[in-house]
Amino acid sequence: MKIKKWSRKKIVDSFSGTLKADGTPMSRQQIHMLRKKARGLCLTCGEPAIGVYCLKHTIAARERMRRKLKYRRRLRNSASYVLEKQGHTKNRGARAVRVRLARGKSRATSKAA
Repeated sequence: MKIKKWSRKKIVDSFSGTLKADGTPMSRQQIHMLRKKARGLCLTCGEPAIGVYCLKHTIAARERMRRKLKYRRRLRNSASYVLEKQGHTKNRGARAVRVRLARGKSRATSKAA
């Protein structure tokens, strides 16, 4: 018989030993998700969350529910659309600067030749 010398320390916090509404104990996965939610991390990937998920997974959940419920309309004033638009405008500005810089370099090399 092999004697166990080392074991992982149990996490003791407000979520350990949590019970569901029907009195049965919560699974380790559910407790892990509650800990992520309490720390403000995305439940799927662990990045900083906007609500429950990060922006990428919020958009994925929105589109998944639109397909499931067969919604054709888009609620453009909802948080996920507003935040998605802000993210695109930030990226677009950075991309435009890179394109301008690349064009300027190519012109400078063509003039020198």
